[in-house]
Amino acid sequence: MLMVAGCGAKGDNPAEQRRSIHTLQKTTLDEVRARYPEAGKALQRAAGYGVFALQSNKIMVVGVGNGYGVVHDNQSGKETYMKVAQAGTGVGLGINQVRFLLVFPTAKSLSDFTEHGLMLSADTHASAKYKDKGGATPSRTLDAAPAGDNALSGVRIYQLTDNGLSAQAMIYGYKYWPDDALN
Repeated sequence: MLMVAGCGAKGDNPAEQRRSIHTLQKTTLDEVRARYPEAGKALQRAAGYGVFALQSNKIMVVGVGNGYGVVHDNQSGKETYMKVAQAGTGVGLGINQVRFLLVFPTAKSLSDFTEHGLMLSADTHASAKYKDKGGATPSRTLDAAPAGDNALSGVRIYQLTDNGLSAQAMIYGYKYWPDDALN
């Protein structure tokens, strides 16, 4: 499994970090397709997708996290390397290392994401997993909506728990931004 360490990808230089992110991308896409058969169809129809790794900590009513990833535009083939920060509130306790796939159904949802990088979502789950031992309940993540948008954007989120011990019911805000060192 891939581990999240701080806010950046593994590697001593940008080329190594990009390779690490591409490994994350391939592994995550393969696992999501195997675990969620509908994701393959959604990816085929999508304008693009993003794959991210995030370490998240929850202490009572506050949750914070950070990570990194890449957004792929299916039309142009362009990839944008990004960082992510997370803040949330609700009820939770624990720490998780997760990977997730965001599927953007339209060119507008993809461009809104890469230009503004703000999203809101709600999540409930429990996990007790280390390497291949233990498990996690499937994440009950709602469709994500760009912050400030009244209608759901249709962006789908598929989450994989790598390691963690947590239980939560949280509402999260996410900020994504391009990684200047990798783009």
